Amino acid sequence: MKNTVKKLTAVGLTLTSVMSLVACGSSTSTTKSTSNEKKEVTKPGKFTVMVDNTVVSESNGGKEFYNYLGTLTGLDINWVRPDHSGYYDAVANAFNGNDQPDVVLLSSDYYALYASNGFLWNMTSAWDGSETKNSGRLISTANNVLSALLVNGSDGQKAMYGFSPYRGNGCCTYIKKAWLDKAGIDASKVDGVTMDFNTYYGYLKQMAQAAGHYVISAPDFVSTEAPYTNYLPEFYQKANYTFYQDSTGKYVDGFTQQEMKDALQRIQTAVKDGVIDKATLGQKTTDARNKFYSTDASTESGVFTYWAGTWAQTLKTNLASKKLDDNLIAINPIKELGTYVERIAPAWCINASAENPEGIFKYFIDTMLDGGDVQTAWEYGAKGTHWDTKAETVTLADDPDGKKSKTYAEGEFHMLPSPEKPSTLMTKNHIDPTLVLTKFKTSDPGEKSITEVTKTNAEFFAKNSTVAVPLPMNETLGADITDINTARNEAISKVALGDWTVDQAMKTYNDRVGALVQEVLKSLNK
Repeated sequence: MKNTVKKLTAVGLTLTSVMSLVACGSSTSTTKSTSNEKKEVTKPGKFTVMVDNTVVSESNGGKEFYNYLGTLTGLDINWVRPDHSGYYDAVANAFNGNDQPDVVLLSSDYYALYASNGFLWNMTSAWDGSETKNSGRLISTANNVLSALLVNGSDGQKAMYGFSPYRGNGCCTYIKKAWLDKAGIDASKVDGVTMDFNTYYGYLKQMAQAAGHYVISAPDFVSTEAPYTNYLPEFYQKANYTFYQDSTGKYVDGFTQQEMKDALQRIQTAVKDGVIDKATLGQKTTDARNKFYSTDASTESGVFTYWAGTWAQTLKTNLASKKLDDNLIAINPIKELGTYVERIAPAWCINASAENPEGIFKYFIDTMLDGGDVQTAWEYGAKGTHWDTKAETVTLADDPDGKKSKTYAEGEFHMLPSPEKPSTLMTKNHIDPTLVLTKFKTSDPGEKSITEVTKTNAEFFAKNSTVAVPLPMNETLGADITDINTARNEAISKVALGDWTVDQAMKTYNDRVGALVQEVLKSLNK
């Protein structure tokens, strides 16, 4: 019987449409995914790859990248690019139909769902024998990333059903020095200092008073994927949004623990005090970023928790382009938080029903980290479109007089203006060069194009973060998580805006979904 996909709401956020999988059993899929037979691996024929906008988009030179990659690998790939906001709806629709992709890029929650329901090919043996694993070029922390990709298959056994060529990265908190100055706070009290929450919150209140309005405007009060709490880490601290294993090895509902109750109270207080923007509820990432860049003093935010590494440079660049002070301080995790959390990286997965999955793995996935030309393409894009090595002078669109132009000699690697935004240089393609799991065979050709801000912040985050722990997926959790998360999200929003007390929120949550929570805990603690 053919596996089917049923649309549900998100594992992470119920307001984001996602799918749960209902496996009806597929002997073909099981045989393909678990086969360890040695056989000749041949180059695949034409196959379909479904991706989101973490691979350079068509509007930003995506087609040129496709062609360039095809030239390098000799692969005939049909690229499918759904709208970014509706990506997982499109994935579900594709798996429900007759035009299932052979390869699909999945974030951690969806990866676990699809794997547990038998849709993904078991690539454990392929990885063990791969050139990448045996190259000696893997970075020291690669196993931390790859071990998180071991999830339960439809047989209940942990295996590798996807591959990520890079670390997941995560968010750190940036403070505008200009806001500290305006509030009379010496930056040395913040920069490089591990503050406790009370000290940090006191500074936030001082900045709010000086600005006359909120300091923080985040992309909603909870994120759409694990670790869920990453946009307000100082307020959530050790709280867990979903189920997790406690110190005894028993699964508990993190949402009902004291840590979450305290977190919700901190968020409510911060909104009431005018520290956190009320409009944070339901706010899109773009809107939150725009407030950080705003030239309108009445809407500008001064503290923003966002992605580390490349984004540290992007934030500074966008502030400078608006003629705003771009001096940002990435603060240490506060004492009660301990470390920032690195998300589980999205995984490249092969459909269990794909023809020649071994060939797709060897010639498509394994080559992403070949330490040479293909890895360069995945990190930086297409030669001649996103970067080049020819002798030329590069001028940005907002510099018509060429005052900031830079001239490069023949053979010197350099980034080109972004096709989508020619006033800025391209920075990367799908793989962030500061997060990649392998070193190049010689040296990274684009290393000199990585700014010192990006390098420093990436190193800072790596030093001050730990990788999120994956949540095992099973049929009960998949069936009940929609209703549970609906109740969780309502509780967060009602408490944040002061409509409910924390006790009211927890009582309502238990009344509505307490029985479902117990069903899930029973299934996880078998």
